[in-house]
Amino acid sequence: METVKKRKYSRQKKENIYGYLFILPYLAGFFIFQGFPFLIAMVLGFTDVSYISKIQNATFVGFQNFVKFFRDEYALAALGRTGLYSLIYVPLIMVCGFVIAYLVNKGIHFKKLVRSMFFLPYVSNMVAVAVVFKLLLGPGGPVINLLMRLGMENPPYLLYGLHTALPTVVVIAVWKGLGLNFITYLAALQNVDNSLIEAAQIDGATKMQRIRHIVIPMVSPTTFFLMISSVITSLQNFTTIQALTAGGPGQSTTVMSINIIRTSFSNFQTGYASAQALVMFLIVLVFTVIQWRGQNKWVNY
Repeated sequence: METVKKRKYSRQKKENIYGYLFILPYLAGFFIFQGFPFLIAMVLGFTDVSYISKIQNATFVGFQNFVKFFRDEYALAALGRTGLYSLIYVPLIMVCGFVIAYLVNKGIHFKKLVRSMFFLPYVSNMVAVAVVFKLLLGPGGPVINLLMRLGMENPPYLLYGLHTALPTVVVIAVWKGLGLNFITYLAALQNVDNSLIEAAQIDGATKMQRIRHIVIPMVSPTTFFLMISSVITSLQNFTTIQALTAGGPGQSTTVMSINIIRTSFSNFQTGYASAQALVMFLIVLVFTVIQWRGQNKWVNY
């Protein structure tokens, strides 16, 4: 009996070692490219270090950078645009992902082709996508020409208007990221128990009632996962905006991620930029904790 226990313990120990070896490359990459820079940013956020000066010349300034942030109207405006970006992006990508997945799951022709069409933008390079949309929406582009031929005298330059640039960027970001939500919802919908839907149909429930009271509650764990990942993605929007508008025109699409880069590498205030990055991190953390705590009220496992 004792020998069997020792063999079992030895085998479990070997499996644990193999498991650690498999995740070692990921952990090394995480600590080198994310964990270590995060710790450095935490330290720099309390200093006045500049991008062009030696780090030995940095001075500890306490919470001065954080106080400066809440008095900086440009930074607060960028924070407001970030919130607006998220308020449009998250509901739009969640609703579109669910609706398209539901329609595809109900049965359409060329299902594989449709699935590939929606997922293709997700794996496309953002810079290439930006070039295409700039050509489509820019002066002399096919969209402008089409609107003029339809009789519109002054069609809006969607990516170049002060009031249209941010919503246009969000819609393009939703189009590009929709594939992940669509595929994830499609997998969840295929696991919904059809017997419950058929029973509700026999009892006289309408299609909307079946969706509201059966389908949506049964895919709520997927909705919870996608909502957290969509909020985080909406706040990590640097690549999308930099490739499409670089924060312009004016400051109309300058969100927090763009403002942090400008503060550090254009204004040479690396310490202040690090403090802004820490504020962003805390905002993401608070939103994630709130969603995590609130899941018990609407997520059905």
